[in-house]
Amino acid sequence: MADTICQTERLRLRKWREDDFADWQAHLNTDEVRKHLCGKLAPDRAREVFARLVEGWDRDGHGFLAVERLADGALLGSCGTAPISSPSVPDELRGGYEVGYQLRIDAHGQGYATEAAGAVLGLIFDRFDQPVAYAQASQANRGSWRVMQRLGMVRRENLDYDDPDYPPQENPTMVWSLQRPEEA
Repeated sequence: MADTICQTERLRLRKWREDDFADWQAHLNTDEVRKHLCGKLAPDRAREVFARLVEGWDRDGHGFLAVERLADGALLGSCGTAPISSPSVPDELRGGYEVGYQLRIDAHGQGYATEAAGAVLGLIFDRFDQPVAYAQASQANRGSWRVMQRLGMVRRENLDYDDPDYPPQENPTMVWSLQRPEEA
C-alpha cells in the first residue's frame, strides 16, 4: 500500500486517513488510553489533533502513524517519531528524535507496542540517520517505560525534567535512550 511506511510480522504502520477518525476517537481518545497524556480530548481539540496526524507525515516527513493489525486490518493505535521540540526539555534532547506509542486498551499486553516501536527505532536510525533515539514517559506510566526496557533503551536520569504541560502526578518526565546499533 502506498500509505505504508513500514511493516512488521504482525503490523502495518501507515499514514493516517480521514476515515480513521471514528476508530481513533472510539479507541485512542479515551480516558483510559490518554490517562498519562492529560486525559480525553474535547471534541474540537480531538478534531484538531487528528487533523495534524493526517497531515503530519506528508507535510513534515515524519510523524505518528496508524498501527494496523495485518491479520484483520484493525486499528490498534499510533506509533511514530518526531524531533523533540518542547521548550521545557534539556538542551541535549532538543532536536533529537523520539519514539512514541499509544495503543487501544484491548491491544495492551500483546507485544504490539514493542513491535511497532522497534520498527520506528529502525526508521530513526536508518531513514532519519540519527545516532540516538529517545523516548519519554512519566514515572507513573509503567507500561510505557516497560516497553522502553524491552527495546533495550537505557534510563537517562540526568535528562529527566518537569514538563509544565502535564500535572504534578505525571512529572518528572523520565527520559530513555538507545544508541544506533553498530554496523556489522
